[in-house]
Amino acid sequence: MTVLCATDLSPYAHGAARAAAAIAKRMGAPLKLLHVVDEIGAEQDFLNTTVYDNLRSLVDNEAASLAREFGIEVEPIVTPGFADETAVAVADDTHASLLVVGSLGRRKQHRWLVGSVAERIVQGSSTPVLVVRDAARIEAWARGERSLKVMVGVEVSPSSRPALRFVESLRAMGPCDVTVVMVAWPQAEHARLGVPPPMPLDSLNPGIKGPLLRDLHDFVGTLSGPGTTSFEVRPGWGRVDTHLASRATDTDPDVVVVGTHRRAGIARVWHGSVSRGVLMDAPGNVACVPGDALSVDDTAIRRMQRVLVPTDFSPLADAAVVVAYGLVGAGGMVRLLHVQTADTVSTARPDLELKARTPRGAAELGIATELEVVVHESAAIAIVTAAARMGADAIVMASHGRSGISKAVLGSQTERVVRDARRPVLVVPPPST
Repeated sequence: MTVLCATDLSPYAHGAARAAAAIAKRMGAPLKLLHVVDEIGAEQDFLNTTVYDNLRSLVDNEAASLAREFGIEVEPIVTPGFADETAVAVADDTHASLLVVGSLGRRKQHRWLVGSVAERIVQGSSTPVLVVRDAARIEAWARGERSLKVMVGVEVSPSSRPALRFVESLRAMGPCDVTVVMVAWPQAEHARLGVPPPMPLDSLNPGIKGPLLRDLHDFVGTLSGPGTTSFEVRPGWGRVDTHLASRATDTDPDVVVVGTHRRAGIARVWHGSVSRGVLMDAPGNVACVPGDALSVDDTAIRRMQRVLVPTDFSPLADAAVVVAYGLVGAGGMVRLLHVQTADTVSTARPDLELKARTPRGAAELGIATELEVVVHESAAIAIVTAAARMGADAIVMASHGRSGISKAVLGSQTERVVRDARRPVLVVPPPST
């Protein structure tokens, strides 16, 4: 476990080095202080000149000063190369837990500098990178003087898991009050959840916000370590990074945490990168956490709690209902769904038909039942959107066993649900004859 700080010996880098030293002390880890001599200079034999000797002396002196003040082991490293590539390589070689770099901040006349070394390090690093603009806040937290105010931007996808694990690693060092923020595009969410207009421009329809907050809670779970956790879903028209940076400007967190994806070749221009935009526009410290590697813990086994089972009241659908209840345990919930379309013949009281299909003993086993009847022109679309609204862990439905020309002519609602649903679909086949 090592902390690596890349420095160009500027005042901004000095602040980053102090933050890195404070974190290293809190972690009980050594600090490596890296200064990279430009490769062109090295080729001109600068390594054997007074210039190199002076640089080495400056790095040695700063390392010694940090070691004395913070009471930690600090190793100075001076090496030729390109600053961003060398910092990433040294972080990999030393198995660093954190790579710390400084930034000039967001003053307009210097913004191009933010897009140089710090940005390229974030782009190529497989190690979490902390870009420091305000070292004092991090120092005070690492000394145990205050809680760290953290904003973490996520999406409900595996790529956000490492950012959440990074937040937990911060909490392992000291208390962090965390706000988990997700930006949602209203138009897409209305379609995904099957919620009709109105579609406000500056807020989220309650029928959208409720399910999104629930999904966000379920995805994040309980973050380990001391501190409070709050959740926020914001409407976003346009770029996600712009909304996250704006929220950071309004709330002034001590650290903004975002995931990032490493790119190579032409993709390194970072088109559409959320982490790049936040790094450029957020006013304070930013931690960028690579999202391209998941540990076993990040894919932990999760029990099913909510299962959707559509039924057309046929014997085949009844068989799927029994399977659905078998998937959840005590505390779980099964929602029975009936979709009425223009070409279906419905009973007078479909709600009573649904209720009659609740297995005896379900309540005694601690399994709740919910009933839903919807009218929609497409049963498949109604099933997919209903599953999204309830946050179903799985959809269980019957297959009518069609194949060949029969399937082509009659179509397959099950097949479309399997294709379009963003969650597991368990298809129950007809019984053998």
